[in-house]
Amino acid sequence: MDSAHSVLAIVLAVLCAASALGDFLKFPSVMRAAETVGCPPSLCTVLGLIKGAASVGLIVGLDGNVVGTAAAAGLSIYFVLAVGAHVRVRDRLSGTVPALVMLAVSGATLATSF
Repeated sequence: MDSAHSVLAIVLAVLCAASALGDFLKFPSVMRAAETVGCPPSLCTVLGLIKGAASVGLIVGLDGNVVGTAAAAGLSIYFVLAVGAHVRVRDRLSGTVPALVMLAVSGATLATSF
């Protein structure tokens, strides 16, 4: 396990934890983004649980076990689907960029986990 992976995993864990908090507390910006892509508000709690669990998995995986790799892979899939949801509704670029950034960070975290 190299330091680049550790830094990426910690950054991704913090970003996902913050995003999960926004889902749980139903921040207005999160609710607007969910509405834009057609996500019902009730699903935001489930999405927050997914991101929260992945954050924990990334931290647990810092010691080099497979849990961190699985969390990074799951988040990569999650954010591919998130970008797809924004593209599907032809969301503006400013609405899609956060998902693209998270996809890039999760992909880089996954790539450096091997």
